[in-house]
Amino acid sequence: MIWFGKQLPGLPPIPPPHGRAWAYERNRLKYALEWVATRAPHLSGDALLDAISETGWIERATAARLLPEFRHFDADRHFAEHLRRLSFRGASVAEEFQLGMLRIVEDLAGAAHIASIGPEPAIRFRHGEREGIVLAYPEVAFSIGGNVRAAVSAAVEEMPDTLVVVARNFQPRTAEQLAGMLARTGVPGTLLTVNLLLGVRAIALRYQPGTDRVIELLSAGRLLRSADIARLGERLPATATV
Repeated sequence: MIWFGKQLPGLPPIPPPHGRAWAYERNRLKYALEWVATRAPHLSGDALLDAISETGWIERATAARLLPEFRHFDADRHFAEHLRRLSFRGASVAEEFQLGMLRIVEDLAGAAHIASIGPEPAIRFRHGEREGIVLAYPEVAFSIGGNVRAAVSAAVEEMPDTLVVVARNFQPRTAEQLAGMLARTGVPGTLLTVNLLLGVRAIALRYQPGTDRVIELLSAGRLLRSADIARLGERLPATATV
């Protein structure tokens, strides 16, 4: 998601001109590309040029002229590294982190939005008849307690087909805590680290396993491991035909 036309606080300052003018233009385009990638790594073509122009750092025509020189810039990689950095920083970056998570869920499930559920906003997604809720936290050694417990309870009351909790990493007993809360509710609770969720996105974009398989994975109802994510990239056996 991009906030077009807004000068957000915390934007990196434009460096003073140095050397030749062409070097300064390229620096500004690099900064703009990186900023857009942290918010909308999927953009390309005219949409990307529009987003770059909306940063106010470089004119659209100049960006169009120079952009072919940045053909090796990997927006997805920059997006992933940005979210990894945010995942260490806690509540102060919760809103920005959640917007990044929304981008991932949109890539994986198609239709998704941020909704007010209980004490904290959550990400709701839908694919066909299946609905899910994602609670995302930029926290290290995450556990379920306090507001998080209330958020989980509120999410369960919505009776989603799956509940996914995302954090940088989890304390050893977090899976047990979540399972205890969800016992007898019929809602599977899946724990997923930021790194593994980024892995799911990378595999889904590259190998196109299909949304149904991705949602099945997100509905595992346990702490997901690297092996679970790797299987998403495997081809399913061909169905025998008569």
